[in-house]
Amino acid sequence: MSEVEATAAEPMFSILKRGERDPWGPYSQDDLLALLNGDKISIHDYVYYDGIGEWKPIHEVFDVQEEITHFIDDGQDTQRVGIAFREVSNVVGPGESIYYIAVQAKVGLLSKTKQCVIVTDRHLFILTETRKGYELEAHPWKSITNTLMRDEGKGLGTFSILLGGERRTDIPHIPLKQVQRLFQLSQEMRGSVSL
Repeated sequence: MSEVEATAAEPMFSILKRGERDPWGPYSQDDLLALLNGDKISIHDYVYYDGIGEWKPIHEVFDVQEEITHFIDDGQDTQRVGIAFREVSNVVGPGESIYYIAVQAKVGLLSKTKQCVIVTDRHLFILTETRKGYELEAHPWKSITNTLMRDEGKGLGTFSILLGGERRTDIPHIPLKQVQRLFQLSQEMRGSVSL
């Protein structure tokens, strides 16, 4: 495909932040994702491109929102799910599908949600928020020897993975419904790998 064809196929977007009068841009779709990841814009800000007809909220325009909505059935924080989805989408292999995203709950006034667990058909990912951004651990299902769940009480649980029988990683303070779904999916994925 020539550069001219690529430009014609990929629209350029202008952004209008809520509460501002002057639009930003133009940006490519990759630029928009970078701005979303960097919390420079929100999915509730507006976007415009040739052919759309009017300014619309970003979440109404992009497929990423449609894909995110089916991961929030168990009360997950939509913003955290969106971040996890974007981070993992950048590294999954061709044909790899994201099945579920669980989000660590806030457990006090000063605590922040720090981790998400993402299940795909090939990996279990752990996304950790750090001061410098996000760190993503990828564990192929064949490297996970077991998964465990524990009820912490008050509607929260801990999801644990065992790697090679030697290293255990715990992700505490996940809403219990999400821990149960993680455990169920992890058992199915591990079972399909061993066949």
